[in-house]
Amino acid sequence: MWAHAVPQGLPLADGDDVAYGSERPLSFAPRDTPYDTLVADQVDQARAAGLTGMQILLLEGVNSGGDFVGDWMTAADRTWEGPQPRGFSVAPCLLVSSPRSARELVEQYAEAAARHPSAARSGSALVVWIYNARSLTPEQWDSVRTGLREGGTEVFLVAELTTQASQHGDRLDTSVVDPYARCFDAVWLFEDKETQVLEDFTAWAADKGVPFAGGSLPGYDRETSHGGYVDARGTELWRAHLEKQLAANPTWLTAVTWNDAVEHTSVQPTSDWGTTRADLLAHYSAVFRGVGQADGDSRAYVTTPQYLVAGQELLAEGLAINHGSTPVTVHLRVTSAGGRVLAESTSRPAGPGSVTTAAVEEALPLKGGDHAFAVVELLDESGRHLSSTRSAPVVVLDAGDPAVPTPDRRRYYSVSSHGAADFAALAELQHGGGPNPSGTRVKSKDSVRCLELLHNTWPAGLALDAAEVAYTNPPAKIVGDQQVTTVRSGFTVARLVTHEGKIAYSPPVHHPASAR
Repeated sequence: MWAHAVPQGLPLADGDDVAYGSERPLSFAPRDTPYDTLVADQVDQARAAGLTGMQILLLEGVNSGGDFVGDWMTAADRTWEGPQPRGFSVAPCLLVSSPRSARELVEQYAEAAARHPSAARSGSALVVWIYNARSLTPEQWDSVRTGLREGGTEVFLVAELTTQASQHGDRLDTSVVDPYARCFDAVWLFEDKETQVLEDFTAWAADKGVPFAGGSLPGYDRETSHGGYVDARGTELWRAHLEKQLAANPTWLTAVTWNDAVEHTSVQPTSDWGTTRADLLAHYSAVFRGVGQADGDSRAYVTTPQYLVAGQELLAEGLAINHGSTPVTVHLRVTSAGGRVLAESTSRPAGPGSVTTAAVEEALPLKGGDHAFAVVELLDESGRHLSSTRSAPVVVLDAGDPAVPTPDRRRYYSVSSHGAADFAALAELQHGGGPNPSGTRVKSKDSVRCLELLHNTWPAGLALDAAEVAYTNPPAKIVGDQQVTTVRSGFTVARLVTHEGKIAYSPPVHHPASAR
C-alpha cells in the first residue's frame, strides 16, 4: 500500500518562505524542530494510515537521487528490525526528460539504497517509480534499463503514463500509451478523471500483461486547461475510488497523494481534513492486505464545505467507520447558528468492519451573513447515543459578494469524533470592535500546537506552540504559487489544534460588506 509524496509538501516546519493556506500538515511544527524528527513523525503517520511504502517525487535538475528518500529510508529502517518486522518501504519517483538524467538519478539512489533495508525491492531489483514516463520514448527507456544493468543495477520500473483524459474528451486514449506497455514492470495511474477511465485503464493493463499498481485520488483541485477540478464531495469520491480500485484486483494500491497541498489531494492528516482521509485509507488498506483493523473502535466524522453561496445546495456528510463488534448508524442534522434543524438524514446500519454515510444535499433557507453547522450522531443498533460531533461553521455569502473565494470551488473541513475539541473550553476569539477584522486575535488558556485565524477561508494569522495569535492580512500567494485575492469584509474564523492533534473551530465573526 503506497502513497505518492511531493517535495513541496515535505518541509513540515514553519518558515518565512512557505504559506500553506488553510490546509497544512496536522503535524506542522515550530521551525527549530529537527528535520529527522519531522520525517520520523511522517513515517509513523503514514503507517497509521495503512501505508507500507512511500514513493517520493525527485525532479531532474533539482534533486539528486538520494534527496528526501535518504532521510525517509533512515527513518524507516527501524521498521525492519525485530523478529516479526512490519517493514515500511521507500522509493524514488522520477520526473525526467533525458535518459542520462534518469540513469544518474537511479545510480545515485542505488548508492544510497545499498545502506538501507527499507529501500523498496522486488526480488533483487530496486523499485523505481516514474511520473510522466512519456517524457522519454520507449527506446530511451530501454536504453536506461540496459545502461543500469550494465552498471550492476537491476530495477523494477513502475510507470505513470500521463493518460491526461481531460485532454482527450474524458476518455482513455490508448494510442498514446500502447507503445510503452512493453517497457515497464508495472503501471500506476495519476488521473484527475479517474472515475471515467479507471475501468478502461485496468482493462488495458490486463490486456497488455502489465501489473496495475493502483493510483487513487480523493478529489482534484488545480487549474489546467480543459480540466483541473473534481469535487471531492466530502469523502464520497475517495471511498468510491478506493472501492473501485479494490475491485480491479491491483498488484498494489497507491494513494495520490500523501501531501500535495497545491492540488488539494493530501490524504495525510491535515488541518482542513483532520484524520478523515487517512483513517479511510487505513480501513481500505487493511481490507486490501487482508489484515485485521488496527483499532476496535466505531468512529464518526462530519465533513462540510468551507463556505456556502446563498441559494446553492449545501452538501454535508456524516460518516462512520465501524471497527467495533456491533452495527452502528449515523444520524446527520444540519442546523442554523441558533440550533434550528434545517435538514437531516440517517444512514444504513454499518456492520462490524464496514463504512456507512448519511448526507444532506439541498438548498436551505440561509442568506448572506448566516452560518450553519452539521452535527453527526453515532448510534448503536438499539438507537443508543454513542457520540456527537459538530462540524466547523459553514459561513454563508451572498452571490456576487467580493468575499467569495476565488476560484469559487467547494473545499471542505472535516472533524472526527475522536479528533474534535471544544473551542470555548480552550480559547477565546477576541475581535477589535471595528467593522473589519483588524485587531482580531485568539487567546488560548494554555499553549497549543497551532492557533490560526482564517479570513474568507484564507490564512490570516498563525502561531505554533503558542497561546495567542493576532490577525494579519492574508498572503498574496500560498504554496505552489496559488494566488490569494480577498477583501476585508466577509467572515473570520479561529481554529486551534491541541498538542494531541485535536481540532476546534470558533463561531465565525461576520464583517458586512457595507462596513468595509
